[in-house]
Amino acid sequence: MAKLRVGTRGSDLALWQTKWVSERLCEAHPGLEIERIIIKTHGDLAVSQRFDADWPVGGFVGAIEKALSGNEIDFAVHSYKDMQTAQTEGLVIAATPEREVVHDVLVTREAIRLEDIGSGFRVGTSSPRRIAQFLRLGDVEIVELRGNVPTRVKKLETGEFDGVVLAAAGLKRLGITPQHRIDLSVDRFVPAPAQGALAIQTREEGDARSLIGVLDHVPTRRRIDAERAFLAAIGAGCHVPVGAYCEMQDDSLLLHAQLFSEDYSRLAEGFELGDDSLAIGNLLGASLLSELG
Repeated sequence: MAKLRVGTRGSDLALWQTKWVSERLCEAHPGLEIERIIIKTHGDLAVSQRFDADWPVGGFVGAIEKALSGNEIDFAVHSYKDMQTAQTEGLVIAATPEREVVHDVLVTREAIRLEDIGSGFRVGTSSPRRIAQFLRLGDVEIVELRGNVPTRVKKLETGEFDGVVLAAAGLKRLGITPQHRIDLSVDRFVPAPAQGALAIQTREEGDARSLIGVLDHVPTRRRIDAERAFLAAIGAGCHVPVGAYCEMQDDSLLLHAQLFSEDYSRLAEGFELGDDSLAIGNLLGASLLSELG
C-alpha cells in the first residue's frame, strides 16, 4: 500500500486545498495513504511585511520546497499564484488540476454599486495589482491588509475598511458567502497570473510524480503556462502591479494582461492570440514592457 507525505501551509485555504487534492488522489489510487505535514513559510511568519522589493522570492513556498528537496515530504500543494517563475532545481509541477473561478471580489460592509464608489472609500488590500486597479476608480483610500481569507472578511466588522478585495476562488472553496459583494470583471480587473489554480509539486525523480500526474488538466496548464510566461518575460515579482489572464478560444489561447508602473500612475494593457503558451506570453510581455518604457 503506497503512502505519501504532503506539505502545506496551515491557513484555512491551504488546508482546504490540500484536503481536496488528497481526496482526489485517494479516489484515483484506492489504498493510497496520505500524511499531512504543516510547514510555516516566510509569509506565515512575516505577517506585517509589505509586498515590496524586499519581499523574498518564493516567500509563501520556499520553506515547503526546501522540505520537498530534503525528502521530508513527497509532494506539496500550492496556490499557483504564489509560485516564483523560475523552477526550483530538482522539483517539478507534476499536476495542475482544473482551475477554479479566477475573478476578484470586493466584499463591502454595506450594499453599494461599483460605479458609486468614490472619494474616501477605504479599500483593504496589500496587493500592488489590486491597489493599482482600484486607484483607477478615483480617489479611493487604500489601507494595508494582510491575513487569511476569514480574517480579512471579519476585519470589515471593525469599521476600518469599507471593502476588502479577495479572490473569488478562496471564498468559494471555503464556503464563505458575504452579504455584500461585487464580482469584479476580469476585463477591467485582470486577475493575478495563475489565480484560482493549484500547483502540485514533486521531486523530478520518484513515484509521487507519476501518481499525481492523473490530476493534471491540460487546458488549465496551457493557460497558466501563458500567464506565467508573461510574468517571466517582464521579470516581475510580487511587488510589481501586474495582472494576466488567459482564456481558451476554440483550440487557441487569448492572453490579456495589464502592467502598471510601480507608482501606479501608468498602465500598459494588451492582448495576444496564439497556440503556443510560451510564445504568446513572451510576445505580450515584451510589448507591454516596451509600451510602459
